[in-house]
Amino acid sequence: MPITITVPEETTAGFVVAADEDPGDVAATIRQLLPAPFAAAVSMCLGTPRLIIATHRAADSPWDLSDVTAADEDDTERVRKATRHVGVTSVLPVGDLPSGPHLARAAARAIAESLCGVPVDLTLNQVLPVVPFGRFDEFVLADNWIGAALPPFRNSGRCPAEEDAIDGCACVRLTTSGLCRFGLPELEVADVACPHDLAALNVLRTTAQRLLPLGRHPGEHILPTELMLTSADFSHYWGNRDPMWDDGPVPIRLARMAPDRLRIRQPANFRGTLNEWLWDELPPVLHEVLSCEPEHATPT
Repeated sequence: MPITITVPEETTAGFVVAADEDPGDVAATIRQLLPAPFAAAVSMCLGTPRLIIATHRAADSPWDLSDVTAADEDDTERVRKATRHVGVTSVLPVGDLPSGPHLARAAARAIAESLCGVPVDLTLNQVLPVVPFGRFDEFVLADNWIGAALPPFRNSGRCPAEEDAIDGCACVRLTTSGLCRFGLPELEVADVACPHDLAALNVLRTTAQRLLPLGRHPGEHILPTELMLTSADFSHYWGNRDPMWDDGPVPIRLARMAPDRLRIRQPANFRGTLNEWLWDELPPVLHEVLSCEPEHATPT
C-alpha cells in the first residue's frame, strides 16, 4: 500500500552554545566571523522567529545538556562544566528549508567561536564538529545533519556470527535522527547482519536524500509502494555531482512503523531475506563508502 506522509507548515531547529560568557553583540560577531553574503543572510534573520538568541545561566537553563555526546571527551566535559547556555532557535515555514536551519547552525558556530564555547546540536544531542567538510556556505546533508551510527557489535566481540555469513545474525538496527527538522519522518532499518551494516547505513543515507525535497512542501505526500534510489541521490548526499555507481536505480520498500518513523525493507519482488538483498542486489560502492569528501568519491 502507498504510504502517506504529512509535512508540517513549519519546523523548529535548535542549537545551544555551552560557554562561560554571554555572547554580547551577536550581530557584530556574525559580521566578523561569517563570509559576507552568508553573514548578511544570517543578520536578516536575527530578532525574528527565524533566528532567536537566548542566554541563560546553566543552572536555570531550559536545555539539559548532561547527556550530550562528542567525539572529543574534552568537549563533553566542557559542555557539562559550562556556566552559560546560549540558545539559537529557528522556527521556520518549511519553504525555507534547508537554508533556514543551515543559517541557524552557522550562527551557533560563530557564537561558539567568539566565546571559545562548544556548539551543540539539540536534535542529535551531539557536539558539532569544528569544521564541516571545509564548506560553510553550502548545504550538504552529509554534513552532520542526520545521525545514524554503526553499532560496534563485531568490534567489541559481542557478535558470534562468522564474518562471511550472509544471514548469520540480526545485530544491527539503525535509526536516523534529524530528519524531523526538515519536516520528514525518521527512517530505520532493522535485523541487519553485521557484515552488511555499512551497506544498510548507505541505503538509509540515500533514502534520506531522496525524501529531502519533499520537506519544502507542506501537506500530504503519497509515496509510491517502491521508492527508487538513484546514484544521484547518493552523490548529492555527500555534496558530489558525479555519479557514484553506473547501474540503474535501487528499489526499496517503505513500511510505516509509527506516525513519525518509516522502515526500509527489501523490494516486494525480491524472494530472499533483507540481508541477502543487501549482499546481492546493491551497487558495490554502498558497501565501501563510510565517509566522502565533497567533489570526490574516494571511499574511506
